[in-house]
Amino acid sequence: MMSGTGTLRYVRTLALALRFAAQLWWIRRTRRLRGKRQERAERALYTRQAEQFVAFATRMGGLIIKVGQFLSVRIDLLPKEYIDVLGQLQDALPPVPTPQIVAVIERELGRPLPTVFATFDPTPVAAASLGQVHRATLPDGTPVAVKVLRPGIEDLVATDLKTLRALLRLLDRLIGLGRRIDLDVLEADFTATFSDELDYVTEGHHVEEFQRNLLFNPYVDIPQIYWERSSRRVLTMEYMDGVPIDDLAALDRLGIDRHELATRLSGLFFQMVLQDGVFHADPHPGNVFVRPDGVILLVDFGMVGTITPQARSDYARLVLGLVRRDAPGIVAAMRDLGFLGPGADTATLTKLLGPHIDAIIGDVTGFYTGSSIVDAMMGGGVHLTVDADALAGIQQFIYTQPFTLPGDATFLGKALVTVIGLCLRLDPELDLLATAAPYVTHGTDPASILYDLVTKGFDAGTRGLRDLVPTARRVARLIHRLDDGSFEADLTRLVDARVSASQRRQTRQLVSAVGAATALLAWLLHRRR
Repeated sequence: MMSGTGTLRYVRTLALALRFAAQLWWIRRTRRLRGKRQERAERALYTRQAEQFVAFATRMGGLIIKVGQFLSVRIDLLPKEYIDVLGQLQDALPPVPTPQIVAVIERELGRPLPTVFATFDPTPVAAASLGQVHRATLPDGTPVAVKVLRPGIEDLVATDLKTLRALLRLLDRLIGLGRRIDLDVLEADFTATFSDELDYVTEGHHVEEFQRNLLFNPYVDIPQIYWERSSRRVLTMEYMDGVPIDDLAALDRLGIDRHELATRLSGLFFQMVLQDGVFHADPHPGNVFVRPDGVILLVDFGMVGTITPQARSDYARLVLGLVRRDAPGIVAAMRDLGFLGPGADTATLTKLLGPHIDAIIGDVTGFYTGSSIVDAMMGGGVHLTVDADALAGIQQFIYTQPFTLPGDATFLGKALVTVIGLCLRLDPELDLLATAAPYVTHGTDPASILYDLVTKGFDAGTRGLRDLVPTARRVARLIHRLDDGSFEADLTRLVDARVSASQRRQTRQLVSAVGAATALLAWLLHRRR
């Protein structure tokens, strides 16, 4: 049962959501009456609602801020007025008074603050929705970031989860949301994910898992955890300095190639999803930074998603289908992933999609780099390159078919649209499917195998030499940092295994490349005779 404060929070949040929905419905209904003033009225409403939401979220805290942070990068969904205002939620939250933070640290670690840290900055460097971060130094002078859970945040999260369930059920009654989304799985995922965010021991283990998975990626760095100064509500980690990945002016001042950065970010995401099966589920700009050398810094691993091996294979087939414009492959992967329910007419869907895949992909990209879907609709229509008759046929088909959004795809979708938004903000011309191709095309058919061997095998040595130095430096630095020895032995075994595997793999690639090239040369000479 909720407390009086929890009940008030619950009612206020529901009331705000309903009021916003009513305002948007009314301005659409009165569009004809406003005439030329319509556009000004709509944009004024967007700005006013966004400002009201920011003020409400800042005042209430908890998961409401998470919702705002998620929406702040949905340039495909929200108008520019919303995006501009909601961006304030990334790093402008009121901090908890320092004495309360110190009390949490001392209670959790069981000793006075001066015995834990040589210095502790009372001014937080970040105040997030669930915790805040302070700079400090260890007794040996090592700079660290100390993340501390906000006092009382557990009760706020419990209330917000109940509010979320109520909103989902309300939407189910109003628009039949449950026919399109597995609400039970969605609620379970939300509960599990946000419960993990309230346990910094779990987050610390997430960090170590990503360190292992990305150990040989020279374009990403992840902070080291200091376990002897961490607990369920306190997490001490290496301090990593960089600029937010969406600060384009700062990136330009550093001389960082934005196209290359966008390519690395998208490649990193596809590696996590399609190869590792574990991905950062909250990659908003407050959690992704860039060093002056262009290396991406990932922080805050409270929200982490996992993908089963079977789902990874199905998602790889879906991406491969998009890369190759293969309508049957796309539809088959959607069916296996659960987006198409039992009884869906896959043959008809394949015929409808086949001739228009290029146009659909182009239109989706346009929503990220141009006006948002809502903005275009409120302005009088969405302008698509897909043939109008074909689009009508696809829409009519979708309404008659059992299309669903698997509940376990929610956080993957959230992370995906966030990364897409960031990548296309860095480089509006980026071909995202091209960055995904290396993670799904290898070994799929004889032609691809030969192409990969010849084109990738010959430059394997070059890539190896290029990446060996930064990778070795990062491995050495990482091992050196593990002064507590908590998993140094495991890491050493992992490094040895991965180095051996990498050497074997590169040797196989080079031998195969030489063999393939020799065979190709022999065939060409034979044809000349």
